[in-house]
Parts: sequence; structure tokens; C-alpha cells
Amino acid sequence: MDWVEQLPDRIQVSLNSLLEQVDNHEDAYMDAQNVSVGQIWVAMALMNERVQKLEELVSAQRKALNEENVEVDKHLDQRLKESLKRY
Repeated sequence: MDWVEQLPDRIQVSLNSLLEQVDNHEDAYMDAQNVSVGQIWVAMALMNERVQKLEELVSAQRKALNEENVEVDKHLDQRLKESLKRY
């Protein structure tokens, strides 16, 4: 895959990690009518799973901060203003 070598290093590492995870499900997508498409769908499902876990984590963190009476959005807005002032 010559095109992969043209990617930035961190993207190559991420891609290779994903491909290793996808290979764990080879027995499933090898039965697909189009193996390449099946492999892509498995990769998308794995990425979706990661996104869902991140959303759950963020939600739990927001809930914990709100229980501590920390106004998350206000705090984020203030940080954004401070950051923009530096630039």
C-alpha cells in the first residue's frame, strides 16, 4: 500500500491499529459478497464503538462536574475567550 506511506506518521499508526482490530473479525467479513466493503463496514463499526464510548465518558464527566456545581459550558466559554485573547 504505497499510498499509506504518504500519510503522516501518526495517521499511519492509527490506520495500522485499526486494521489490526479489523483483522480480528476476518472470519465475518470474508463471507461478505464484497470482502473489501465488508472490511470497511467492520472498520466503521469499530470506529462507531469508539465514538460511543467517548460520548459516554464525556457525558459521565459532565454529569460529575454538574453535581459538583461546576458550570461546564460557562467554564469552557471562559477558557475559549482566554485562548482567543492570546492569539
